[in-house]
Amino acid sequence: MGFCIKQFCLASSLSLFSCGLLAAERQAIGDWQLQSTLNSIEASTSNGGTSFGLYCQADQCMFYLHDTLMCQPGARSPILMSGVGNAASLSIQCTQIGGVLFQILEPFNTVFDELKKGGLVSFAVPLQNGSFGVSRFSLNGATEAVRRALQEAGKSKQTQPPVLVVPPVIRIEPPKLGIPPPTPPVVPGARRLQDIMI
Repeated sequence: MGFCIKQFCLASSLSLFSCGLLAAERQAIGDWQLQSTLNSIEASTSNGGTSFGLYCQADQCMFYLHDTLMCQPGARSPILMSGVGNAASLSIQCTQIGGVLFQILEPFNTVFDELKKGGLVSFAVPLQNGSFGVSRFSLNGATEAVRRALQEAGKSKQTQPPVLVVPPVIRIEPPKLGIPPPTPPVVPGARRLQDIMI
């Protein structure tokens, strides 16, 4: 009988511990949420079906708006951002990432600088009917959530397993005429981790 009680206590402890591990994947910081998966990390906040946040995947991070409106991948449009004591003109580009449409905010540093000020931030997006859609978000917890997301993205980049290199095949080719090697694709509006100063 005592053995069964010990097994029950052990099973209960393990289930509580595993629930704690699952909760660690999503963490509230002020009005912001920090959420990580195996391949990405995101710091975001939402208000009325619209979300604003930072999304990092591989070594790229980007600020985005996500709402219920459908946009065409590749479409660009102007947007106004208003924060504590100032406003800025930005652009958004509709980009599909993992089957989800995001509106990537550019320039990255302008959004990042506004986020660091705290308070509230508003975005006015032109709509097809000639009016504006306005979304407001609290920046309470934003600086800390984004800082942690960038740190975790940097750590995950460092801990990725090494890539196995196939021995090169020796080919004799004519000299190239100064054409630079292809660069990996970059999501519009994204910044590489090494280019972001916290």
